[in-house]
Order: sequence, then structure tokens, then C-alpha cells
Amino acid sequence: MKFKFVLLILCCFHGIFISCKKKTTSKQPLVTVTILPQKYFIEQIAGDFLQVNVMVPPGMNPATCDLHISQLQKLHNSDLCFSIGHLPFEQTHLYPVLQQQKNVQLINHSEGVQLLHGNCNCTHTHHKAHLHQGVDPHIWLSLQQVRRMSSQIYETLTQRYPEEKKRFQKNYHYFLAKIDSLIQQANETFQKPSQRSFLIYHPSLSYFAADYGLKQIAIEDEGKEPNPTHLKQIIDIAKEKKIQMIFVQSQFDTQNAQTIARAIHAKIIPIDPLAENWLEEMKKLIYLFKQQ
Repeated sequence: MKFKFVLLILCCFHGIFISCKKKTTSKQPLVTVTILPQKYFIEQIAGDFLQVNVMVPPGMNPATCDLHISQLQKLHNSDLCFSIGHLPFEQTHLYPVLQQQKNVQLINHSEGVQLLHGNCNCTHTHHKAHLHQGVDPHIWLSLQQVRRMSSQIYETLTQRYPEEKKRFQKNYHYFLAKIDSLIQQANETFQKPSQRSFLIYHPSLSYFAADYGLKQIAIEDEGKEPNPTHLKQIIDIAKEKKIQMIFVQSQFDTQNAQTIARAIHAKIIPIDPLAENWLEEMKKLIYLFKQQ
């Protein structure tokens, strides 16, 4: 009840914005995205033509992040809003606001995509916590999906700002070349991997794993801290498969991962699925798999 009340107050406060004349502090057109990697994609294509408002700030978790007044105001002033599709922040905060904000065009990156349901690459359970009706939202961690998302961004920006088409087209093809080069590296790395299973605290690499036939084993138990029984199951699986690395996202506690790492003599490897420089983070991830 308290949460609903706070959300109602925020929406009412936001209503003040839509009743006022639209004001901008920059001559640049403004667009909104949910997470930092989307900001990176748009800037790769639009260059410095656009100003990008990110709804989930650096270091915040999309499952627990709240609305901020400054981001709401920028959302109101935006021409476009690009959403991932099924992130908890979007379901709880972003979409309810956009329902009242008809002047902002919404582009949902998950629309038309065959989404994964639950932790389908995990060998022991089906992860459903924090997911909307069991859907895994982490599509931006698939190289192929980002290639598609980039095409969607290019087409949307070209339709909205046709006078900048040449700029967008040049940047878009340059970015696609970077993605394709990374796809080639990944294909070579996973052609005959020495290890197809990997441990991760929070199952954010489902789409990446699906692309290359990998098995993702999540330490989280149905989205919650694992109990002793679950931890023992994970340790037994890791020993059987001789897993030597555990991926841990910076937005989550590492204590349980450290317990498993000591038991199986594995290394804790930090990754950041929400890093702004998506390309460098994915290069790092592929390199880490190559070292196994």
C-alpha cells in the first residue's frame, strides 16, 4: 500500500509537467532509454546529435531502482523512449508514466522477439524472480539481438530526424562493422569450447548462452539468496563439470559466490551487464570464456 501511494504521488507530481509548457535546457533533441548500454547504442549511431536520458543511473539495479524527479522531467521532454521490454523498472515505473505521456513515442526492443522464459539454460531450476511472467529481459547481452536493436534504433531515428539520415547511416554501418567483428570473434571462440557450462550469480547471460550452446548455472535460487541445500547442489554440479570461474555482477552481493569459489577452488570474475561501454564489456566477456 505504501509503495502504491508513493507511486501515485510521483505520477501526480509528473502530471504537473504535462500541464506545463514544454521546456528544454538544450538545443539537442532529447531521447530516453532505460539502461546505460542503450545510451551507448544510440550514441554510436546518432553521435552528438542527441542528448540521452538514462532512467536507471550507473550502479543501480533495474530490479530495485526507483524513479527520480530529474529523470521524469527529461522523460517528459523526450521525443522518443527506447525500452528493453521486460525489466522490472519498466514494468513498475516507466510504463505507468508513459501511459499518461502520449507525446513520447515508445520503442520496445523486445517487441517481436522470441523471448526466453525463465533460466532456460540452467541445469537445475527455472529462474522466475524479477522477471515479468517468467520472461528473461537481458536481450542486450546477445550480440545478435544488439545487431537487431541497432537496426531498430537507426530506422527510428531516421524517421524522426530525416534531415540527419546521412549522419545516422554512416555511423550505423560503422557500428555494425564493430558488432560483426565481435560476432566473428565469438563464433571462433565457441566453435569448440573446452567448457560449455558456467556459473553465474544472477542469470543475466541466458541469451548469450543460447546463442552459443552454453549452459548457464545460476547461484540465485528462484531469484533469492540460495539456501544451504541449493548451495550444495551448485557445488556438486560445479565439481562434476570442473568449472573454474564464477561470474558475479557488480549489482549483487558476492558472499555466496565466494563460498562456492572456495569449495571448488574457482576464481570470482566480476562482470557488469549494465556497463555503458557495451562493446568493451562484451569483448571482455568473450575473452574470459576463451581463457577457460
